[in-house]
This record gives sequence, C-alpha cells and structure tokens, in this order.
Amino acid sequence: MKKIILSLSLLLALGSLSMAADLPEDGVYLNKDGTPITAAEEIPPSLSSAKMLPQTEAVHEALASLSHSSATVLRITINEDGTVTHAEVEQSSSSLILDQYAASSVESWHFKPARRGDRTVTSTASVPVRFISAMVSTPAAPKETFLKAMNESVRQAAERNGHPLISVKAFITSSGKLDGKPAALKGENTSMSSGDFKILSAYAEDCVRHWTFTPALNPDGEAISSTALFPVQL
Repeated sequence: MKKIILSLSLLLALGSLSMAADLPEDGVYLNKDGTPITAAEEIPPSLSSAKMLPQTEAVHEALASLSHSSATVLRITINEDGTVTHAEVEQSSSSLILDQYAASSVESWHFKPARRGDRTVTSTASVPVRFISAMVSTPAAPKETFLKAMNESVRQAAERNGHPLISVKAFITSSGKLDGKPAALKGENTSMSSGDFKILSAYAEDCVRHWTFTPALNPDGEAISSTALFPVQL
C-alpha cells in the first residue's frame, strides 16, 4: 500500500497561476515615492512550496476509481506574507473526496506574494490540481523476458512438480521500471511442498527482477504505476 500511495502522490500536477489584482479603471496605484505603478510592476504570486497532505484510504480509493483524469480548480486567496488564507472549489474534479483533499492540501502551500510596485499585496489565483486516473485499462506487461540458468536444486524441484507455473506479483512504475521486491504467490490448490516452493519462488522472483516491462495505461492512455501478476513457466 505504501508504494501505491507514494506513486499516486506523483500524479498530482500543479497548473499555472493567474493574478486577479488588476490596476483600477479610474486612477492609478502609486509607489512609495509617489510614481505611478505600471502594469509591468504588477507581479503575480508564484509558488514556493507545494506539499500534498498524506493520502487517506478514502483518497487512495477515489483515485483508483477515477475513470478519467480530471482536475480540481481552486480559487485561493494569498496573503501579503505568501500564506493561503482561503480556498474554495471553482471547478470540481467530479469527486468530492478529491476536491476536499486538494483544498486541504493547498491551504498549507506557500507562495511568493504578489507585488504591486514596491509593496506585497493580497491577491487571488486559480490553481488547478490535476488527478490522473489510477484505474488500470491496459495492465503492465513484460517486454523482454528470459529464464536464468537453473542450478541443480531448482532443476530437480521443477521436474518433481511437473515444471509448474509460478505467479509473481510486482510493482511496475509509470516509466516501466520494477520497484521493490517481486513476490511469488503459492496457489491454494498446489500440492507443492514448502521446501520446493521456497526454491522455485526464489528462482522465479530472481528471473522477474531482470525483465523489462511496459507500464499499465489508464482509460485516457496515460502511463500509470500499478501492481501486476506475471506468470513464470519453469
């Protein structure tokens, strides 16, 4: 679960900011020295720190059930010191759980505040937080596979059990890389002894470590991280 949560946290993308603090229609703002502030001196806020909150089980499930990637657009108020004082949903991601997660996370972000001439000022900005669907449409698959040379104990165990098929569970990142240790699964109906399974599972896991993979795709065709089962015929 930890690896899935960490990978999903990387699927959040920050969009651009838009400042809503235009010069007044009538009159002008002045610098401290009394000179008029030009449009070029209207500097919008910029993001300096954006950390998403830890994902709860509810957030994890919402991402896994999101059929298509979407975004929560938040309208936020940024104070003169760069802190967020207010965040409200301007456009929903279609998930109330993800909307609330985005809003709660953004409230702890920090910005370089907007400037009007030589002064920092309060401003508002629209911030889209994009959630990429983690629903698997096309599973991860081996791209290049091979079986390593068997030592005598592996060969004998494979022959004793009729050269069985061992299923190996592995976590494949969105770039097609194996992350973590593969784990062989022992079928409930197998008559294989514990000793033989230990020998053959270690061999199957070692083979999978050296394979290459294509990542899973979500319904939008975007590469995503996922856990998958890979059969190893011994």
